[in-house]
Amino acid sequence: MKCLKIALTGGPCGGKTTSIDKVVLEFTEKNYRVLVVPEAATILINMGIKPFGETKIDIIEFQRMVIDLQLKLESYAEEVARKSDKKTIILCDRGIMDDKAYVTKEQFLELLKERNLTQFEVCKSYDLVIHLVTAANGKKEFYTLDNNSARSESIEEAIIKDQKTLEAWLLHDNLKIIGNDTDFETKINKVIYNIYSILDRPYPLQNQEKYLIDNIDLKNIENFSPVKISIEQYILPKDNGEIIYRKTSCDGEVKYSEIIKTDTNINNERIKKQRNINENEYFTNIPVNEIPIRKVRYCFEYKEQNFRLDIFDDGLKLLEIEDTNKTKKRIIPKYLNVIDDVTTNEIYRNSNIYFRKNNKNKQKKKTI
Repeated sequence: MKCLKIALTGGPCGGKTTSIDKVVLEFTEKNYRVLVVPEAATILINMGIKPFGETKIDIIEFQRMVIDLQLKLESYAEEVARKSDKKTIILCDRGIMDDKAYVTKEQFLELLKERNLTQFEVCKSYDLVIHLVTAANGKKEFYTLDNNSARSESIEEAIIKDQKTLEAWLLHDNLKIIGNDTDFETKINKVIYNIYSILDRPYPLQNQEKYLIDNIDLKNIENFSPVKISIEQYILPKDNGEIIYRKTSCDGEVKYSEIIKTDTNINNERIKKQRNINENEYFTNIPVNEIPIRKVRYCFEYKEQNFRLDIFDDGLKLLEIEDTNKTKKRIIPKYLNVIDDVTTNEIYRNSNIYFRKNNKNKQKKKTI
């Protein structure tokens, strides 16, 4: 399958934003091009075009704009995918059928008819639909709208909207529903699993191993056609967790992210919220006197294993290995000379590497 088109849907605060970032990272590392189609309604609302408030416009007119914008954005992504020489995943933050949840059935059918479309044709345009159930239904204590200023639903409204959205997509032949019966991280991993399944690729097991590596010749790594990603990140402590500001570069493209990790007292669950930010936000938030972690990551596959080789700017080399098959013996390419298994060694966690680096820098400044 050269191009896979996915609609990610569900009620507010279901995990779509975090899922999108995880999908982009996961499959970029697997040498896919991932195109993200943003939510059309949010674009319009952030522009000031709203079906609510003092300057509201008619809901039907608003949905007409949403559908037209969504169709246009998806067509741009499909055109780029057709011209690309890489396998491509088009990930849509909601799809056309979502609009059915905001009007009557008759109004929605009329909107489609205006565009010479039917519900069957719309559904057929998406290879996979993943519905993430709102946290309001099952995990109310985690329900928040902090990461989307365009949303204002109460818990009760979120549950109703979630159900209507799900009903709108029941016509789709490949609809996957992911609820709140697990912790948040597992919920997001189910999104990844469903995408691997439709790609007919083995799903990486969630047990990773980490090794300390000696000097290597990168020319040998090139034999595996790796994806090369440059990463710069600052890790700042916060109450019950940490905030990470990350700059990621690949093939001349740059992305800035803010990642907030919060430990809760509910089943020791850690909540992770991630959003894309712009360059100005990134440089405004990073601390002036701190030194970031900088590393180049080489991602490649070998013998049904996924490898991530991180080479830090200070020379540290760490190899992460993720299996797709439990029964096969671990095989490491001979070019990679393993010094030690550091899977459980806290010293080699990113946060500890960061804090150790900055503490050393502070001590150095004191002695000068």
